[in-house]
Amino acid sequence: MSSIRERPPVAFVRHSERNEQRMPRTATLASGTGRNSGRQSGKERISNAAMLLFARMPYCDTSLRDIAAAAEVDVAYVHRSFGSKAEIFRHALAALDPLDDIMVATDGRSMISRLCDLAFLRDPRIQEDVRPLHLLIQSSLCSEARDIIAQFIDTSLALPLSKAFGFENPGRAHFALSLLSGFVTHRAVMGPANFPGIPEADQRRMLETALTNAMCDTDGRSGPVDKSADIV
Repeated sequence: MSSIRERPPVAFVRHSERNEQRMPRTATLASGTGRNSGRQSGKERISNAAMLLFARMPYCDTSLRDIAAAAEVDVAYVHRSFGSKAEIFRHALAALDPLDDIMVATDGRSMISRLCDLAFLRDPRIQEDVRPLHLLIQSSLCSEARDIIAQFIDTSLALPLSKAFGFENPGRAHFALSLLSGFVTHRAVMGPANFPGIPEADQRRMLETALTNAMCDTDGRSGPVDKSADIV
C-alpha cells in the first residue's frame, strides 16, 4: 500500500492531531465503532467501517484494502458486495441521510438551526458519531469524489433548504451552505483556539444569523413559504 498522500486532509486533522494520532489504516470495526461486529452481516460491517474511515480520512486516501481490513473481510468480498469505492461512498452518505433529521424540519429556520449544530462536530470516535458533514468536508477536495459530493449537497441539502424557505431556485441555499462549509473547514483546520474571545455559543449564533440572512430577501423576508419570518 502506498504511503504517498495526494494532499493533506481538509478538515478534522490539524487540530485533532495536536492531541491524538490519526486512526490507523488497520483499525478494525470492533475497535472503531463500539458495536458488536459479530451481530452484523458482512455488508453491514463494510458499510460501517467505511463510514468511520471516510469520516477521518479523505476519499482519495482511503483504499478498498483499508475498508476491508477495518471490516475484517477480504477485498474480494468488498468488491462483490459494492463493486467500487465510489459505490461504498454513495452508500455511506445515503445511510447517513437525512442529516440528523434536519430535513424533517418543516420550516427553514429550524433547518438552519440544526445545520449549525453540525458546524461544531468533533472528530468521530465510533461509527455512531459519524455525520454526513464529516465525509463531505474530509473529501471535498478529492476529484474522484467531487461528483458524488455535489449530487448529495444539491439533493439532500440545497433543494430541501430552498423548499423550506419557499424558493424554487437553490442559489441562495448553495450560498448559505458555502458559508457553513467555509466556517467548518476553517475551524477544523485552524482549531477552535483561533477564535479567541468568542465563546462557542456566540460563534453558533453568528453563524446561524449569517445563514438565515443568506436565505432572506434584502427586505429581511424569505420566500413565500416563510413570509412571516423576520430577519434575525
